[in-house]
Amino acid sequence: MAQEKIFEAAPEEQLEDDRSGLKIFSQVLVRKFWKLISINLMYLLCNLPAVLVSLVISAYMVQLFLPNIVNTGTQTDILAVLFMSAFPIMMLLMAIPVVSVGPAQAGLTYLMRCFSYELPVFSWMDFKEKMKENLKQGLAVTFINLFIIVFLIIDLYLYSSLKVGSSILFPIANGLSIVVFAIFLMMCLYLYPMMVSYSLRLKDLYKNAFLFAFAKFIPNLLVLILCGLLIIGPLLIVQLTATILSLLIVYVYYLLLGFTLPGLVINFFINPTIDKYLRPAQPVVEESKVERES
Repeated sequence: MAQEKIFEAAPEEQLEDDRSGLKIFSQVLVRKFWKLISINLMYLLCNLPAVLVSLVISAYMVQLFLPNIVNTGTQTDILAVLFMSAFPIMMLLMAIPVVSVGPAQAGLTYLMRCFSYELPVFSWMDFKEKMKENLKQGLAVTFINLFIIVFLIIDLYLYSSLKVGSSILFPIANGLSIVVFAIFLMMCLYLYPMMVSYSLRLKDLYKNAFLFAFAKFIPNLLVLILCGLLIIGPLLIVQLTATILSLLIVYVYYLLLGFTLPGLVINFFINPTIDKYLRPAQPVVEESKVERES
């Protein structure tokens, strides 16, 4: 399974890739930049149901956590909270991904996996093929994750709002809820990369994802922080400039790279870990797929 050639070697020479991980990532990002944009738009089109669900959850989160703004704030105040806080948080949950249309996410993940390994792909054909291959399992993960995330959001709200005397049980329970929430986010980093690369039953997907979330807790946390910076970070510019134009630019960035850029980051760091433990001998993709693409 040959990688995309960056430079040529003489026939008698053995090509040795001594590039750093950061250099490989930057080269892939530059070479695939326009493809990342086109794939992001393609994914958005197929992921519209998840976008609509995310908008509903965003509004629900504002009602739960900021009831004063909903009850006493003006329409401008509510819209400002939605665009500056609620929507970006849901964008992050979609990019990780927690909330997504599973088959579309499987297609996106496969393309980002190939990009991370510098393998050639046919964007639309491979996207569509992986959607079909992972239709049932992708939909199952969609509804399971949606149920879990709604449950955890309500759970976090209840524990954070309960104040019964001076008992330390409720702060402890709230802290445990936050840890569970973080573990679940880390599990979501692994679900779709395993889904598109290995033939695993649904329960094995979640079991392995749970084990990876604990075993690689610190690296997973760093990946989550990096994805958070890619999604939430640009809003700091909006806070500093306080202009509608900067907010518009941020949402154009979401439209063009909001899913593929975090997806590339996730696959770049997560796939080597998965392949190391699940298929150490052949750490890329199916032979038949590569032969067809070549």
